[in-house]
Amino acid sequence: MTMPNSTVSYQESRLQASDGLMLHMHTWRPADTHAPLRAVVAIVHGMGEHGARYASLAEHFASLGIATVAYDLRGHGRSGGSRLFVKQFDEYLDDTEIFLTQVRTTFGPTPLFLLGHSMGGAIAALYAITRAPANVRGLMLSSPALGPGEPVAPWMMAAGRWVSRWLPKVPVFKVDPALISRDKRVVEAARQDPLNAYRGTPARTAAELLDAMARIHANADALQLPLYVFHGTADRLTAPWASEQFHGNAGSKDKTLRLYPGGFHETLNDLDRQTVIDELTQWLLRHLPDAPSTAAAPSVPRQAALGAHGNG
Repeated sequence: MTMPNSTVSYQESRLQASDGLMLHMHTWRPADTHAPLRAVVAIVHGMGEHGARYASLAEHFASLGIATVAYDLRGHGRSGGSRLFVKQFDEYLDDTEIFLTQVRTTFGPTPLFLLGHSMGGAIAALYAITRAPANVRGLMLSSPALGPGEPVAPWMMAAGRWVSRWLPKVPVFKVDPALISRDKRVVEAARQDPLNAYRGTPARTAAELLDAMARIHANADALQLPLYVFHGTADRLTAPWASEQFHGNAGSKDKTLRLYPGGFHETLNDLDRQTVIDELTQWLLRHLPDAPSTAAAPSVPRQAALGAHGNG
């Protein structure tokens, strides 16, 4: 469990998915309960990790009067389900709908923003495109899984689909933690975290993710939410070019793309994470209802590596 500090209170709870599966939920609030909340950020994490890894970012947001919520995807972290496995990608969308419904119930009319990382970025993007959430004010995508980080030959795609049909739980892709960050402390923390699952992505999950990528690009023009996409140019797990393509084709009138030269997959945990967090914060604050048109993020304390937080 992530330990709270003097500026944030942390709670864990459970959600029930539509198929009865129990999902683990994390909530971080500013410790000062008398001050009105400025916003709530709902996080959808990436493949093989879990929601508690975003504690440092949540503490940063809490210092600005912003609450943060996250849930462990099915098959991840402390949520139920076969590890990393889904039969259909829309299971993630249905879970996210239930998650956001709970967030709206808890926080009422507080401005809500959706942040997705890696596969969570694909989930958040496809959710925003297909479910058209009226109460979400903005979509933030961190190294979204909109294209494979390494080229995949057509014959490999065909073979993978065959395996996904007949041997759906056979692992076909393993994440190398060394590729998530240039900060060796982050890499080691990720390796040692017992709630992370780097054993291998099941064939069915991988095939469903590839199909989701295609659906996202085919319908990008349907997205109308304010959009902020950020990606490291040296990411070998998800494709920076796919983020550029999605940003270019998105129907959003208000959209921003930020590429970080040399950045690895987890830019929020990389060597230049302070710049990444500052620029993400500036975008978020500019999109609050009470923000002046020239709003800028206040000076904030330097952030520790998110992956360095213990979750045991």
